[in-house]
Amino acid sequence: MAYSATATGEGTLTLLDFDDEFDPLAVDETAIDQEWMDDENPYDTIDYPTLRNMPETPHRAAVYTPERQGSVAEALRALVRQNPSHRRVLMNIVGLAEGGCAASAISAKVDEWMRDNRSVYAPMTLCRMLERAGALVLEMPETTEVAEDAEGGVAYLEIRETVDPVWRATDEALALRQEYLSGDQFRSVVLESDEARYGEVYEAVMALLEEAPQSMGAIEALTDTFPITKKPKRYGQHFMDVLQATDCAVWAREGWQLTDLGRTLFAEMKAAKEA
Repeated sequence: MAYSATATGEGTLTLLDFDDEFDPLAVDETAIDQEWMDDENPYDTIDYPTLRNMPETPHRAAVYTPERQGSVAEALRALVRQNPSHRRVLMNIVGLAEGGCAASAISAKVDEWMRDNRSVYAPMTLCRMLERAGALVLEMPETTEVAEDAEGGVAYLEIRETVDPVWRATDEALALRQEYLSGDQFRSVVLESDEARYGEVYEAVMALLEEAPQSMGAIEALTDTFPITKKPKRYGQHFMDVLQATDCAVWAREGWQLTDLGRTLFAEMKAAKEA
């Protein structure tokens, strides 16, 4: 009977019967000897994660959770802070889920809200992100109901063909959403911080957006007319970033425009100036 010889990590030869279906490209990673490896060994890799060193059930922890951030409020703050382009939609989902809302209804509304700002996240992915942050709770309806066969005198379970789970916002999430909708962040950033020196610029930009949706070019042309934006240089994009981050402006296919909150705060600014 014919045999084949192959080297092992200890430098000895092991005889293999051809009947064992020897594979010259196969390697038993459990027998890898790190001290024996050299440049001529194709399996000599640096910090190679061999199977015996890998966890049996790899798991990636959620980034924003009450456990990691300390509370639901802080987890939700971190989530929207790291996803500024989705902040308005995330807060809208929380508002929609006040008292409970079917998943299908949320999906339809998110698609509508993201019509002009396509997202890599599906509506249910956003809901799952909020769930991990403690902002939403998923309620699964019963998938079966008891039916009776009067003639046969028996009862049986009837399985429903479709299930539409309900998402419900938590009290902590609703409280934070109300905080965002109060406009306190806009007042803190635009009216009370160093940014307040650009108050007339913000007022002019918001007045322009109130008239009609505007392109960034039109906004830049306006902000460039103010001497205060010359040195240090402040582009129109800076002011739009702040207005978007404070939920006062949003991009639509027609251009940049004020949100309902932005219109309310703009009216507040004008009233304060006239007083």
